[in-house]
Amino acid sequence: MDSPNLEDIQALREFKKQLFSVYWERFGTFYVHVMPHPDLKIGKRGLVGEEPESGIILVIGPRAARDIKIEEEWVYAELQFGYTWEEVFLPWDGIFRYFDKSQQTVTQMRIYLGKPDGPPKKEEPSTAETKEEDSDLGSGSSKRKDNVIQVDFGSKTKK
Repeated sequence: MDSPNLEDIQALREFKKQLFSVYWERFGTFYVHVMPHPDLKIGKRGLVGEEPESGIILVIGPRAARDIKIEEEWVYAELQFGYTWEEVFLPWDGIFRYFDKSQQTVTQMRIYLGKPDGPPKKEEPSTAETKEEDSDLGSGSSKRKDNVIQVDFGSKTKK
């Protein structure tokens, strides 16, 4: 499979940003399936249970999200997990799928876990510290499985 180039990645990021806005305006409450990604940050909670393998489904809505900021490479929001608000950074490259409550609209997209082909960037001197922080955020408590949304994409019943 061809490795992605920067132009392709930027086009897909822009598409994901536009879709995020459309889902927010059209549905108010919608779901985002984010795959594990090195730039994914979910406050102190991190990824728990099976989430480090299968990703996490997050609820974006007026009661579950606040202070949403759409940026070039990610979207920032404060999301509610139980009674706790967590700062969340969702990289556009890790967003796999958007869908509404009734799953009438499901948009599934490509994800990029690596760095794009292109001119090499200068590394910052604190990359070792950043990597340690990332691993701490993602580890979480594997015992904690409460408040994890389970969605069955395989079955749809018709009346």
